Amino acid sequence: MQHFDAPTLVAVDAYVLALLGALLLVSAFQGQRERALLFTSLGCLLAALGLIVSLLRTKPELHAFAVTTSNAILILSHAMVWAAFRAFSRYPQRPAWLLTGGLAWVVLSQWPPFLDSVALRIGVYSIVCNGYLALALWEIWQLRRRGKFGVLPAVIVLAVQMLFNVYRLFMERMPPIQGSDQSGFALTMFESILFAISLSFVILMMVRERAERQYRYAALHDDLTGLHNRRAFFAEAAQVLEVARSQRCNAALLMCDLDWFKRVNDEGGHSAGDRALTRVGQVLRESIRSGDLCARIGGEEFVVLALGADLSQGIELADRIRDRLAECSTEAQGRLSISIGIASAAQAAHDLDRLLVRADEALYSAKSAGRDCARIWAPQPLSAGAAQSS
Repeated sequence: MQHFDAPTLVAVDAYVLALLGALLLVSAFQGQRERALLFTSLGCLLAALGLIVSLLRTKPELHAFAVTTSNAILILSHAMVWAAFRAFSRYPQRPAWLLTGGLAWVVLSQWPPFLDSVALRIGVYSIVCNGYLALALWEIWQLRRRGKFGVLPAVIVLAVQMLFNVYRLFMERMPPIQGSDQSGFALTMFESILFAISLSFVILMMVRERAERQYRYAALHDDLTGLHNRRAFFAEAAQVLEVARSQRCNAALLMCDLDWFKRVNDEGGHSAGDRALTRVGQVLRESIRSGDLCARIGGEEFVVLALGADLSQGIELADRIRDRLAECSTEAQGRLSISIGIASAAQAAHDLDRLLVRADEALYSAKSAGRDCARIWAPQPLSAGAAQSS
């Protein structure tokens, strides 16, 4: 069988892993400083170090040290895979568990029959590494249960590595680096490179996907209240009204304005104003239905678009909002109140701009009526002079 130069394979593998680890380390400290990339980088760098130390086993006087130390480091590199997925999930690390596998290996290595048995060493190593990979799979399963991020590639990469470890457990019997036939060891080195590259790609993909979701959320939501912002509302409201037009159903638009907001800011400071706006956002979320649109479109201005609601239902929704907000209080104002103008899509021919103008006119009527009330838009009656001239 073809002879493989094992030390060269180890050196090439260590070089690839070290380079990959360095690149991941640079990526980890860019932007938001993603800790998942940091632990993946540490895993690659530890694997490279473990492979370099394993080369010392060719020297008889250092064989026991090399077997003990290199494999303990390689086991720790697998523990970093688990740590990377815990970091991605924002869970605290468990240092004792991360070190347990490597320390157990060191303890077992003090037993001479363990060091003398290649099959036993490979078996224990494979089982311990698979234990850490199984823990990483559990973290991924938790992500899947929370409905976050595409985790299938990560599952595939970890599952393939675990299957390869099982293969080594039953099939590999030659001592690494020192045996006469190193074809199995060459396969192990090649597979370790593929695993490291695949895992790094998967982690980078998951980090990028989460970052894109966060940026997209920030672009479409108000950072204070968590509601949709003006841009998101106009984009979605136009689609909702188009659906309502095609289905020949009505929709009610509520233009809401927090009363005496300037007084709240002047007397309680901007922090009091922020708390009042946050509370309004919370009340709106608690009051609307699941399919309604709600957004903050200005300083103290909010808007609700209720699909399928007529004017009477719009009034009911407005009264519900006002009653719930009346139960709130701030340091600057004993009672929060809100003025609401209501218009229906049928009145505006399902045109968003026209609907907003009419709801704003109704809001002006509510403000003129003394605030803390809701008003419905109604067409202004023609004056006598205008009626005669027409």
